[in-house]
This record gives sequence, structure tokens and C-alpha cells, in this order.
Amino acid sequence: MGLLKTLRKLPSPVKDTIKERVYPSLLPEGETAPEWHLQSWDDSWHRHGRHWSVLFFYADGADEADRAELKDLQAHLAEFTRLNVKVFAINPAESAVTIELAKELGLGFPLLTDRGGPVSRMFGACLQLPLRPVYLSALYLINPDRKVRLSNRGRPSVEAVVRSVEALQRVTKGLM
Repeated sequence: MGLLKTLRKLPSPVKDTIKERVYPSLLPEGETAPEWHLQSWDDSWHRHGRHWSVLFFYADGADEADRAELKDLQAHLAEFTRLNVKVFAINPAESAVTIELAKELGLGFPLLTDRGGPVSRMFGACLQLPLRPVYLSALYLINPDRKVRLSNRGRPSVEAVVRSVEALQRVTKGLM
């Protein structure tokens, strides 16, 4: 039985304690996000520009919960576009796998390939085990100055992320 399958069967308090000690830390709010430059399944290249960004890191293979989060991001894509927020999903899968996933889910935002996982590691979305890396779900909201405004392990409510963007943009405009 694999490590992750064993972990899933443990009681929540035990599982949470193990995760706190073993999982890499997410970038804290207010920290400057690392530079990244990744290729999409359609061979286009993307990087963080002078805009708001949602980065969703998902596990290799995209389990049902990750697929649900990707669908939810797609369902709110028009709202993100209205708010000038670019949405990116990142995982280590090669383009053939991401092409199929994008088509299957009808995604209108880039699925980026993080070959070898260097970007996932920088963002705390990769647990480096002795035999192989394990990619973890994480979601970040990053402002145009590359400051982390939200970091969340797992799959937070996309609706709450949209509300966070709206609130942060209102505050930012009020300060100008």
C-alpha cells in the first residue's frame, strides 16, 4: 500500500499532525512570489506579469477533487477575466496528458507543465520523497506586484477567491 493511501486511512488529527511536520510550507501572505516561466499544453509560454494571478497547483494525474477544483475555476473564469485576473493550473504532467484533461473538462485557461517540479517546489506544492516527488494541491492569489495575497493548501472555494480579489482590488484602489 502506498504512503498516500495509508495516510488517507488515518484519523484526521493524526493525519493533520503528520502533514504539518512533513509537508513543505506554503509561501506566506505578503511574501514576493518567485519568478516562473512555464509552457502550456498548446506550446505557448506564460509567466507572471503585471496582473493578478491565480495559480492552482494540482497533483500528477488530477484526482476527482482536483478535477472539481479545475471545473470550478472554469465556472468562475468570466468573473476572473472581468477582474483582470489570469488563471493558471500547474502540474508536472507532459502536454499530451494536459491536452486531454483540458479538452475533457472544457478548460479555457492554461494548464502549465512544470517539468521536474522546480516551480512546484518553490511554491511548497511538492513533497520530495526519497523515491519520487509527490505533488500537492495548493492555490495562490498573487497581485500585480508579485505579492502573495492568499495561499491555501488544498482546494479552497473559488467563489471565496473571487470575493477576496474584489475586496483586495477595492482596498488597493482606495489607497491610490
